[in-house]
Amino acid sequence: MKLLRVIPIARGINKENLSYFTSSDITVGSIVKVPLRKKIIPAIVIAIEEVLDAKTEIKNASFQIRKVEKIKSSSLLSCEFMSAVNEASSYFSSTSGNILSSIIPKAIIESTETSLNISPQEIIKNKIGKTHEKLVVQNNDEERYATYKSLIREEFAKGFSVFFCLPTIQDIKKAYEKLSKGIEQYTFVLHSLLSKKEQIIIWNKATKEKHPVLIISTGSFLCIPRDNISTIIVDKENTRAYKSQSSPFVDFRVFAEILSEKIKAKIIFGDLLLRTETVWRQNESEIFEITPLKFRSLTTSTQKLIDMKEVLPESVEKGKNVEPKFKLFSSEILELIKTNQEVDENLFIFVARRGLFPSTVCADCGDLVKCNNCGVPIVLHKATSENFFLCHRCGEHRSALEKCHTCQSWRLGTYGVGIEAVEEEIKEKFPNIKIFKIDSDSVSTHKKALDTVAKFYATPGSVLLGTEMALLYLRETIANTAVVSIDSFFSIPDFRINEKVMNILLKIREITSRIFLIQTRDIKQKILKYAVAGNLVDFYREEIKERETLFYPPFSIPIKITLQGDKKTVLAGMERLQKDMAPYEVDIFPAFIPGVKGKFNMHGIIKIKRKEWVDQVLLSKLYDLPPQYIINVDPESLL
Repeated sequence: MKLLRVIPIARGINKENLSYFTSSDITVGSIVKVPLRKKIIPAIVIAIEEVLDAKTEIKNASFQIRKVEKIKSSSLLSCEFMSAVNEASSYFSSTSGNILSSIIPKAIIESTETSLNISPQEIIKNKIGKTHEKLVVQNNDEERYATYKSLIREEFAKGFSVFFCLPTIQDIKKAYEKLSKGIEQYTFVLHSLLSKKEQIIIWNKATKEKHPVLIISTGSFLCIPRDNISTIIVDKENTRAYKSQSSPFVDFRVFAEILSEKIKAKIIFGDLLLRTETVWRQNESEIFEITPLKFRSLTTSTQKLIDMKEVLPESVEKGKNVEPKFKLFSSEILELIKTNQEVDENLFIFVARRGLFPSTVCADCGDLVKCNNCGVPIVLHKATSENFFLCHRCGEHRSALEKCHTCQSWRLGTYGVGIEAVEEEIKEKFPNIKIFKIDSDSVSTHKKALDTVAKFYATPGSVLLGTEMALLYLRETIANTAVVSIDSFFSIPDFRINEKVMNILLKIREITSRIFLIQTRDIKQKILKYAVAGNLVDFYREEIKERETLFYPPFSIPIKITLQGDKKTVLAGMERLQKDMAPYEVDIFPAFIPGVKGKFNMHGIIKIKRKEWVDQVLLSKLYDLPPQYIINVDPESLL
């Protein structure tokens, strides 16, 4: 009889490990099914001891040690991977089980057909010649992929495999097309849209292939047991999709870096615009460049920044009065739409927000029209029967024929530029033009987005309207592009917002071959000028200076602690948090976005010097917090 110490692979379990017994032969790293409370959950074995040798521990246990229900597989995860999980659990202030449940696909955990089928001799052999390095490349897609292709061929020649990590499935498809030529039989693609059966088949082929392989995947498949992986490439690293949106808020960029050190592999971070933190680390000689970083983004297109304050409003009759009407388009963009149709080119128009108008305000009392459930500003949308309000956070849907909830006034005015308003305006001025649209309201599936983009490229003279979502699918160059609205982003009090805007504009600029126009009501905004000029040097200088002044990353690691509930309970809970965290200072403030169903939301921010994290004293205090406190280490946003 054996006593097993296991890590439960499930979220919301605060115990780091649990004990069970079994009479079966089993090895460390095996996946087992164990009873916990009223559920049967998967767990990974981290230690095995004979029951006779553990009599004292069993006798003194404050709980009944239960029997393992089922052994799912032989050893699945390598010791190096488990060591990376252990380090990541401290970094993200979570348990190893929570981390495992977030970074290993469910199909792999549950399968009995996946295992670590490699001898100790092979493991030792595969480690010879590998070295851990941290590298970066900042260049356009074409140049970066040329660098990657050369590197992959070099590693294959040495007998090593490469893991190419990307944030989205669309990025994976693009990478496969660019990198797999000539090595198709040794290139394996893994992502969540594959069925469970497909994931297991590809996983087993990739692990059993004797030849070096290229694995192109999202970060959740970093657990694949290929001991000859010598390089992990994290491309599109300036993408928020690398950070999970729910607890334990794992950042796959961080985990990939931890894992690369454990398996003695190179890690390469690449993008058109690297994160400010990454460039700072390169300047501090923490990371080294493969080739000199490109700080001047070149383009063959003609670019222009248009001052919308100089565009006079149109006049429109309302009853007996003539009132000024907000003008959506400059004359330059209207001319571009016309010319684009006449010469049978294609035009992409970027709009920052969904709906007709992002904000509705009472003209009498000035209050915003908000969602009844979660309190965020509600967005006006168009329907065939009547317009309606839609909350983009919780989905509340209600008629737009309502009075102000505060003063009962009918004078509700709309502000801002939404994608539906842009669509209406183009249809009115160019009734024969073909318009396509990509946002999360009009495109509900990945396939529909692909079909929409394909039709757009195949329709000369057409216009594609899109929010940020559209940029994931625009893989080919477009003759003409225009940014109709970008100013609303600057009103978001997020320390990463300048970087986000710069990234969006550079992506649009990169896919443009002829004309690129940006219209703005804030012509003095430096970020817009830097984007038009492709000036990354001055952008980074200003961004780093501001972050240092405000003690934001890379100079600190912010730890966001969130509490949600009724206002009285939350206020008392956050006051208690400040006392419990002493002597660490906690900055308490209401959340920018209220909780669901009207619940009160507050954040507490602890900023700790980057080189001091992981601070074991602070980590211990975080682990002691009750589960209702949600912890997010180094969040993408503090809002």
